[in-house]
Parts: sequence; structure tokens; C-alpha cells
Amino acid sequence: MNRRQFLGLAGAVPAWALLTAHSPYRQWAIFRQTHLVIITTRDDPAGDELGEACAAIVRAALPDSKATVGRGPRVERIASLMSTGQAEVAITTKAHALDMFHGADRFRDYGAIPLRVLVQSDTHQMICREEFLQQHGYLLAEALVLNGASLRLSVPRDTPPGGIPPHDGAAAFAQGLPLEPPPGR
Repeated sequence: MNRRQFLGLAGAVPAWALLTAHSPYRQWAIFRQTHLVIITTRDDPAGDELGEACAAIVRAALPDSKATVGRGPRVERIASLMSTGQAEVAITTKAHALDMFHGADRFRDYGAIPLRVLVQSDTHQMICREEFLQQHGYLLAEALVLNGASLRLSVPRDTPPGGIPPHDGAAAFAQGLPLEPPPGR
């Protein structure tokens, strides 16, 4: 292969990628449809460790979830993904979750994010978007509380003034209510 053929081929590869509209976002969207991705961040090692433990518990209790951890570099990435609906579940400190919920401090650019709490430890919360399916919230809370005793996770019983409410499905589990069938069934 001579130099001219090589340069032509080298220029054709990026052009092919642009013309075929290859987008990593599309692959991320498909991955999210088939896997429960729990978002954590590298700047919170304790939260990342909790995320790994939660994903292992959920994979064992709910194998069809294909639970896995997705890591961002900083906590602002959680706010970015949650505010745009690109992520549904994340683990972060209680303080960061509350600031995201109110769109305060370092999360001001993302606005108030409609979050709910699935489970919590003394220092961290597993949060989800408000529209996260009730059945999914119930099943996650059940799997984590019943199978993760060593993590000391619980569903919040009430909402402190200005706090993030518990997810309806997680709250139903905590109250001992039966799992409601999905809408339309």
C-alpha cells in the first residue's frame, strides 16, 4: 500500500463513521434498556464501594436486571445524567442527593431534579428519578433490604422537611404492602 492509498483509507474511516451516524449515545441507550446501571463516582470511594455491593446483591436476587455499576469522574456527572433522564438510579452522599433535589450549590446548573430515595445507609442514598416504575422500586428495595443486611440499608419511613421523599414502590415494600402489577396487566 502506498502513501496515497493509506491517506485515502485514513480519511475514509472517519467519514464512514460520520455518514453511518454512529453514536456511542445510542449504544448507551440500548445498554440501559437491558441492564440496571447504578451510577457512582470515582470522587466518592465509599459510594462506589456501596454501588458495587448493591449491584452484586441485585444481580443475585434479580438476575434479569443484569445490574452493573457505571462510574462517572465526579458527582456532577450523576446530576447531569439524572437531570437529562440518561440514568435512573445512582448512589451518592445524602448531602449531594439533597443538593441535587433542590438544584443547590454545585448542582445549580442542572436545576432541581425530581428525585426519590430507594434505600439509604447512614451516609449514602440510592436515588432514582421520580418516574422510576413503582414495581422496579419495590423490587430493588426488597432485594437490597432483605439480602444486604451487612450494608445496613433501609427505606426512609418519612420525608424530613425539605427532604427527598421515598420512592412510592420502596415505601410500599417498607409498609409491607403487596407488589402491585404493572399498569395494563
